[in-house]
Amino acid sequence: MSSMNCLSKMNVIELVDLPDELILFIMKKVNPRMLLLCSMIGIGNNRLEALAFDICHSIDLTFDYPQAPHRLFRRRFFSHVMPRISYDIQSLRINLNHIQSIKTFVENNCNGTLPNLTHLKIMLGTNQVKTGIPYTIVTIGNVFENNLNLISKIRSISCPNLKQMTMTMYRNFNNYVPCISLLQQLLNVEYLTLLLAIGVQGTTPNHFIDGFFLERNILPYMPRLRQFNYHIRSILKNASHITIDQIRQSFLKQQQPFDCVLDNFNNNYGQCQIYSLPFIGTRLDFVSNRFPLFDINKTFSNITILLLFDDVKPFESIFFERVARALPQLRTLEIFNQLEQQEKTTAKKISIDFTHLAVLILYDIHIDYAQQFLCQIHLPSLIELVINKDILLTIIDENQQQARDNCSRVGTIRTSKPSYESIDIIENFFPLAYYVKHPNE
Repeated sequence: MSSMNCLSKMNVIELVDLPDELILFIMKKVNPRMLLLCSMIGIGNNRLEALAFDICHSIDLTFDYPQAPHRLFRRRFFSHVMPRISYDIQSLRINLNHIQSIKTFVENNCNGTLPNLTHLKIMLGTNQVKTGIPYTIVTIGNVFENNLNLISKIRSISCPNLKQMTMTMYRNFNNYVPCISLLQQLLNVEYLTLLLAIGVQGTTPNHFIDGFFLERNILPYMPRLRQFNYHIRSILKNASHITIDQIRQSFLKQQQPFDCVLDNFNNNYGQCQIYSLPFIGTRLDFVSNRFPLFDINKTFSNITILLLFDDVKPFESIFFERVARALPQLRTLEIFNQLEQQEKTTAKKISIDFTHLAVLILYDIHIDYAQQFLCQIHLPSLIELVINKDILLTIIDENQQQARDNCSRVGTIRTSKPSYESIDIIENFFPLAYYVKHPNE
């Protein structure tokens, strides 16, 4: 039972009978905190209000609120809560679509300034309320291009004491100029984290992001910068030939440890990933067979979300065995690979365990990968499956015991095409699952 549910079942009289320390302990367990603040501030109880003010220094708005009551909470937060806590906010975590609301609020209430804000995180995408797992199956399209004005609007919000900035955009966006312009305004930032994916269409950017780019466009504008963590993935169509050594040489002036990976795919796209060390991200996208996932330093051991892509070489069984060992915290795995495996195993079960894997996404794949993961690999924590419809029906028809075991705990299933004519078959194989209708159904 969630802390919010516990709190909602406790009437105010019972709550105020508790000592302050216990009330604060309960409050700190409530997530998202925005809901707590809306429930405690402005209800007419001065003691609870004062305690709520003690925990309003850090605000996270990146959770998704699909239900109507939660939308009302959000409106109440900006109308009744934010005016009371704006001078207390030191850390703010928002999505791109919150920027307009934040801008409107500070212009109307704070003279365009959040005076004590020192930590700002801007996220692309939302988190699920129930699990907190970032959404991976969403149609982003040109979301960043459609919201370029939002990035420009945040520049009008004055944050004179901003010391730490984190910008996370894992889905590819083309026009990075407004993003760079924003960063160039943050003269007092001391700690900067950039987790970005840049470019996928046209000719922007017309080069991979490398050390020279950082030296020219970011570092000179932040004279107080003490720590710079980054993972920047840049993608180019019909990229000109460049070697990994050329990328490495662009970082010669920087003292900070780093590494980089260069990929040239058969679909005519090139990809360069540069990242500071130690690696601070928890997500890796478009990782190929050539990515150094398995180094002896366990560089990527904190990864929880992994998207695998390769159109040059299939992912073999030994690759997944090494992934399971190298990424013990992995919770979400998405595979893009239509190449048939060359080193197949005929064993009904193989000794590969993805202990914490909760979400498996198998849309654009060869059937080999579905058969291996569902029929041979042990997935004790799998609760959500997203899969190619035709491949799923083949797996169900094979009716293997390991597949039944892996699917017995799945709570949500999505298919690549409408499956209304097969819904009874699917529900029989997934006894606990809720089938999410395809948009075309």
